[in-house]
Amino acid sequence: MTHDHSHGDRNAYYLNQLFTIAVCGALGGVAVMLWWSGTIRLMLHPKFFLWVLLGGIALLVLVVLRAVAVWRSIDELAAVSDHVHDHEDCGHEHEPCHHHAHEHGHEHGWQPWRYVVLLLPVVLYLLNLPNQGFSADAGGSELNRLSLSAPESVRATGQASVGFVELQQASLTPESRDYYEGKTVTLTGQYLAYSPKRFTLRRYKIACCAADAVKLDAVIMVDDKAAEKVDPDTYRDKWVEVTGRIHFFPKPGSNEFITALILYPTKDEPISQLVKIIPPPATPWLN
Repeated sequence: MTHDHSHGDRNAYYLNQLFTIAVCGALGGVAVMLWWSGTIRLMLHPKFFLWVLLGGIALLVLVVLRAVAVWRSIDELAAVSDHVHDHEDCGHEHEPCHHHAHEHGHEHGWQPWRYVVLLLPVVLYLLNLPNQGFSADAGGSELNRLSLSAPESVRATGQASVGFVELQQASLTPESRDYYEGKTVTLTGQYLAYSPKRFTLRRYKIACCAADAVKLDAVIMVDDKAAEKVDPDTYRDKWVEVTGRIHFFPKPGSNEFITALILYPTKDEPISQLVKIIPPPATPWLN
């Protein structure tokens, strides 16, 4: 087969090869670093963690193999070039050396647009996206704008074991509101401050990836008459365990209700007992 590339075509070909190797290496490195740093927890369900790691490692291995192949092809090209120059110097005519050549029906022109899409995950990683602020969205802002005041007293009606999903659904029917009103529950989530006496916890329910995440909020309020407050700087972005009584607020302008936890700190149960900092869970997702 014949190989009739100009020097410009060869340069463009090798430039494409080098950029492809660099971009693929960056993608593989990002995949491994997302797993290593734990940031992958903000993007995918844990069942995909190992596959992302293995995919990143496999991509890095392929990058090394391709880099070696390209390097060897450059050496071979240099050897063939020296061989051709030697024959030219001897003054004899020779037939083209077909066993070193290849006929390509495509162009090797430099096309940088190919790498724009591939570089997007790398750019997002360098911008530290997604991050813990990934969970802050319009839903929390809407709750913060509502004028809600903690009632002076919510009568205790016992204890209940309830999670984020059940707590959010508890406001949907009169029967569930009657049952859960005044129940003492404990929730775990990430602290997000509104004010020293008002905050929320944040968790996500997920099916497979971040695109399927459903935001789950819990409005938490400290008794207005309580002397103690929650220091936002102490708890900000920390994982906490909160114990309070369930109460339902009518949502202004609609027939809906907002579920809230009301905290009533006392001498025996100060804020530090009702809002405890805990180690982060292995995954922030709810199953």
